[in-house]
Amino acid sequence: MDAVAPCQAEISVEPALSMLRFSLSEADLSGLDANAALALPRPRALRIQDRFFDTADFALARHGITLRVRKAGRTKNMTLCNGTEQLNATLTGPQPDLTTLPPDWQATLAPLLDSAALEEKAGASFKQAKRRLDGAELSFETGHLLTGAQKIPFSELELAAPAAILPDTALRLATHCTLLAQTETLGQRALRLAGAPAPAVQKAAPGLNGTPCLDEAVDHIIRACLTQFRANIPVFFEGNEIGAVHQMRVSMRRLRSALGLFNRALPTPDFISLRDEAKRIANAMGDARNWDVFITMLQNGPAAAFPDEVGFAALEAQCASHRQAGYQQVHALLEDPATTRFLLTAEAFVARRGWRGGLPTELLPRLAEPAKSFGAECLERLQRKVRKHGKHLARLPAHDRHLVRIELKKLRYTAEFFGSLFEPRGRVRGFNRAAAALQEELGKLNDMATAERLAAKLHGGSVEAQRALGIVLGWTAHAALGEPHALTATWKAFQDAKLFN
Repeated sequence: MDAVAPCQAEISVEPALSMLRFSLSEADLSGLDANAALALPRPRALRIQDRFFDTADFALARHGITLRVRKAGRTKNMTLCNGTEQLNATLTGPQPDLTTLPPDWQATLAPLLDSAALEEKAGASFKQAKRRLDGAELSFETGHLLTGAQKIPFSELELAAPAAILPDTALRLATHCTLLAQTETLGQRALRLAGAPAPAVQKAAPGLNGTPCLDEAVDHIIRACLTQFRANIPVFFEGNEIGAVHQMRVSMRRLRSALGLFNRALPTPDFISLRDEAKRIANAMGDARNWDVFITMLQNGPAAAFPDEVGFAALEAQCASHRQAGYQQVHALLEDPATTRFLLTAEAFVARRGWRGGLPTELLPRLAEPAKSFGAECLERLQRKVRKHGKHLARLPAHDRHLVRIELKKLRYTAEFFGSLFEPRGRVRGFNRAAAALQEELGKLNDMATAERLAAKLHGGSVEAQRALGIVLGWTAHAALGEPHALTATWKAFQDAKLFN
């Protein structure tokens, strides 16, 4: 391990730049770099050497912090990034020196490092050519991530610009080449190759706070859904497929629900087109999620109840094959340029507040109304709808119960978006718990209905497998009838829970 030598540093602290990163083929990168239609000057490429530092147990990476020392030509600098802010220091020595940091940064890092020494854990070597387009800076980068004996090639474009024009600029570039969203930095990926922990599953962000107006609420909620989706892409590729798929589907369902709410009050064609795309993406991940749930049911249900039935092994092998096909579909979805274009289109729509331009004059004042008032209006309407359609819930046909479940999801998501604006908070939490419990019971019934459909795709290739399949079909048919007492109890608890007086 290299010793950490002191250095002279010129410190500047600034907010993290608004930027997007994309993977693209070297041919596309070269073609974009040379594209005369973009009318860009072509500078010489700069050779860059990055070195990424952390403790032996990756204390910084585990807390979302990256420490980089970069040599670009004759210039050396250090960058410390925590995801929301970055610190840049011009260096004269080869090593980082954290003692030169401002006191607040030192106070943040001290308990994380706990006096542990820094080590050079990974690196990157690449050529970078920078150009400008309509106020945006484009960095064309080709090279390798380096760690130990590994040398992983990459060909990428980093786009930095003011947030208001960043997605639209990316969409313009996407008309000239195939861009695939790259949601992590070089440092994050290099450190993971060196052994840093995989990224954690990203759950939905907390709801609104303060006293936002409706215009601000639209911006916040759509951004939060898109951020949740983006954050789970690397989780999927780093191995936690089950958790990532679940959260990405949740993000798209929440987005669809939000867009439906907003379009009802602020009719805008883009709300409808984005909602349709969110539905397509969520549906494309459905098979993977459904087979995960089915396999869990099979293993914990009939297979556990009949441990001597050897035919279950053959059924589980068939399920594994279906599951693999489902996850291959998700893999293809995330590497489809259409998915990147959807994200950019939605982000561009938010950046320019696209819902404003399409509204008739008489609806414009609604944008300034308190989000709390809009949320109360939506919650009261959706709660009435669920209670009306859910009467005699335990006796409803399966299709009607499923429709109640869909309306309940909309209500629950709306409560998560806007509930934090209401007092008392304890009542809001109680309502959300009651809605979640009812949704869980209805979800079990829906899972069993789905399981019946999936079980029909299995076949018994032997007497043992046929017998096991018969057990599964009987198990799912019985389970699909539900537990009337449990459903009635959760329905009553939901009816008793109130958000408002």
